[in-house]
Amino acid sequence: MKFALHQLAKALVLGTVCTASPSNHVRSFGWSSTFLETNGVAIGWLPSNGNASEGVTSPRYTMAEINVRLGAKGATYGMYSHLDSQQYNGYELMEEFDDVVNSGAIFVPSVMPVLAQGFAGITKDVAYQVADVMRKFTKRGVRVWLRFGHEMNWYVDPAAEPRYYGTPAEFVVAWQNVAEAVADNPLVEMFWSPNNIGNGSADVLDPWYPGDETVDLVGIDCYPNAEYQDFEYMYKNFYDRYSAGKNKPFAIGETGANATYKEWWLSQLVGQSRHEYPNYVSMSWFEYLKGDDFRLVMAGKKVLEETKRTLGLDRY
Repeated sequence: MKFALHQLAKALVLGTVCTASPSNHVRSFGWSSTFLETNGVAIGWLPSNGNASEGVTSPRYTMAEINVRLGAKGATYGMYSHLDSQQYNGYELMEEFDDVVNSGAIFVPSVMPVLAQGFAGITKDVAYQVADVMRKFTKRGVRVWLRFGHEMNWYVDPAAEPRYYGTPAEFVVAWQNVAEAVADNPLVEMFWSPNNIGNGSADVLDPWYPGDETVDLVGIDCYPNAEYQDFEYMYKNFYDRYSAGKNKPFAIGETGANATYKEWWLSQLVGQSRHEYPNYVSMSWFEYLKGDDFRLVMAGKKVLEETKRTLGLDRY
């Protein structure tokens, strides 16, 4: 019963997945006309954190800076937070608290369980610590899409840095603990977001899926590096199984492409048919210089102007 009520409350906040006109589709999710959207897709950003120890060479950006340079308000605000022990205070998120609140965007924190105990270390007590951090934002009216343990199917790989530890079954228990901890907060939705499977069968992700009752929206992280890796190639199998198949909103929690492909990829992200992908509601771009230059807004003027054209902002 608790999770049934949870689903009802979250559904009222998330809106109903529908095939309405592009603008109305975005409005039904709570974004006003002041936020950036193109072809019915709300557009947001993961601003660079400027952390050189993580290989980031771009400086720290605020959402306020990105919005001013682009001339439009980002609809989502993504950020990473490392849960590296069983004492969690979300310090990385809190450092940007004012910028998040002032942005008015939906906050998409990626809480990464990199603690030595692995997924098994996400006890109910730890989960409630995560919920307490989220509540600090929601008390200020911020809507949160909590991307707990994102890319779980990749970060358990020994090659990943940082990495997660544990099995799919242990991940599901950890997820359910967090979902239970935030269940009484209608401004927090649980966002399930595994890593790229290419054009492969999406059922390989089934062991990682926590269940319809505790997943509010779904997405998958993809970074194409060739033009054959178009939107359909990267997303369709996942979309059909977990979004269309389960009637869940589909949001892209993070994506990007290098300097060669980034403008082409942006056009793919905002150029899809609403008839083909009616549940597709938003995308968040990785606005970083990290190895490759993924930046669309904070790079050079030529890139910025092309980005504005693709997003339809050159008309204003």
